[in-house]
Amino acid sequence: MLNDNENTYLAKWLNDDLSPEELDELKKLPEYDDYKKIVNGLEFFNPPSFDLQGSLKTTVANLDQPKKGKVIRLRPILYAISVAASIVLIIGFFFNKVTYSANPGAQLAVVLPDGSSVDLNAASTLSHQRFFWSTNRKVTLEGEAFFKVTSGTNFIVATKLGNIEVLGTQFNVKGRKDEFGVQCYEGKVRVSSLENQKKILEKGDAVSLKGSALVATKITDPTPLWMRGESLFTSVSLGKVLDEIERQYNITFTRDAIDQNQLFTGGFNYKDLKIALESVLVPMEIEYVVNGKIVKLSPR
Repeated sequence: MLNDNENTYLAKWLNDDLSPEELDELKKLPEYDDYKKIVNGLEFFNPPSFDLQGSLKTTVANLDQPKKGKVIRLRPILYAISVAASIVLIIGFFFNKVTYSANPGAQLAVVLPDGSSVDLNAASTLSHQRFFWSTNRKVTLEGEAFFKVTSGTNFIVATKLGNIEVLGTQFNVKGRKDEFGVQCYEGKVRVSSLENQKKILEKGDAVSLKGSALVATKITDPTPLWMRGESLFTSVSLGKVLDEIERQYNITFTRDAIDQNQLFTGGFNYKDLKIALESVLVPMEIEYVVNGKIVKLSPR
């Protein structure tokens, strides 16, 4: 936590009022590089317009009113206000997040500050803190993504159902609603569930959440199928298969009339909606009618 002296230096820095000696003291702080990034970025910050001088005059007038039995020293109070405003501004920048989103029917390639790359599957979101990345390589994922992580400090992927920790590797993560799975394509990862179950995965290993248990499996493909424009399912509820079609084609199913709990084994591609619908719905004996972005389903 910043002490009073550091708070004062930061406030004076933002006001361009630091002496050379004070600037030297500030540069000795371990957080100086991050502070410098923030201050440099302020030149691009456009605050909301308001009558600063008028507000200041009103504040000064109120503070400077003589009161019986008290002597108000105005300058320390105003400087304290300046310090507080500076710290609020800095804290706001520190906790600012960077967010990347792949829309339904699209994928997105992202390069993180350390050079790690992330490919986001459709309808997926990735976020991380804007600052202190070198000492806190942590991202939050909602959806599915393939990671290529550069070596360095521990890299953590947080999802609603579990976390993944790596040092430098390639792996795929799915964290959607009640789905959680990790496939390791290179290196080694540590997977932790919310129930505190842990598994170490090496190249070719995979794990998925079944109920509250992490179940280990194997992979043989060199890259995730979704990156090649395909989805494949083995004994998966039809509802989850329809969810994936919605994400990949940006459509909406009207499905109340069908049994979404029946299990489906098979797959579909991302290139042709008609072929994808027939690949899934015909073997399940389900009729469909396409009306723009709405697909109405009914039993045959």
